[in-house]
Amino acid sequence: MNDYISYDNNDKFKKILEDVFTDEFMQKYTNFENFEAFRYSSAVITDWTAPRMVYSKLLMDGFVNESTRFSSWDEMVTTATDMRFSLKKAE
Repeated sequence: MNDYISYDNNDKFKKILEDVFTDEFMQKYTNFENFEAFRYSSAVITDWTAPRMVYSKLLMDGFVNESTRFSSWDEMVTTATDMRFSLKKAE
């Protein structure tokens, strides 16, 4: 299986994820109250606290597909980011 993704999971990256995955977004589009609950439930797929985040795209997309309104992690991240930046521009 050669579908593994790897990211630097530094403090800046963690902060970006926390900023785009607001509680409102998570409650509206996922089965979770907040991003912390999402991370906890997906901890078998990746270690969110490791310096380098590594996960199987197939497993992460399957988890996202089953527990959110999105078909993939990329779609979820893109939508949350687009919504967050759109809200900031409207303020």
